[in-house]
Amino acid sequence: AGGTTSFTQFEVEELLKCRDDPIYFIENYCKIVSLDSEEPIPFKLFEYQKKFVKLMHEERRVISMQPRQMGKTQTVAGYICWYVTFQANQTVAILANKSDVSREILTRCKFMYEYLPTWMQHGIKKWNEGSIHLENGSKVFTGATTKAGLRSRSCNFLYIDEAAIIPNNIAADFFTAIYPII
Repeated sequence: AGGTTSFTQFEVEELLKCRDDPIYFIENYCKIVSLDSEEPIPFKLFEYQKKFVKLMHEERRVISMQPRQMGKTQTVAGYICWYVTFQANQTVAILANKSDVSREILTRCKFMYEYLPTWMQHGIKKWNEGSIHLENGSKVFTGATTKAGLRSRSCNFLYIDEAAIIPNNIAADFFTAIYPII
């Protein structure tokens, strides 16, 4: 944080393309772990993943029911990486049934961020297991889907992983607590 940098014409053009198109950003700059390679590989989206990114990008409220092992979590991590990189002063909350699961999603986002070219990265103010805070003012934090939900917190982008498995005995309290954010 606090460093300065200069950009080439190519870097400026790429930053503008990425800012305007999260799919371009994900496919050209995000890297993922593959079982078939020892090195991180580019994240090439399938058509249904591109539609999902476009939907998240264009709609304010999205509920998506997808089968398991379709790359939904990786896709969301890529979009969150884009969101905090190109949207200043935004807060993202990642909630899952367990804190460990939400932290795993953040870990995927952080992995992608670490592999971005340095000229695309912002300075880092906070970088720990459960949250990040970038110099552009954007931040991501994680939590569990509990009765308290996000009570007394606010965010611009809320991702709830596997909402269908929120236990019935806390679901009403959880959704009551997060309703003001939605």
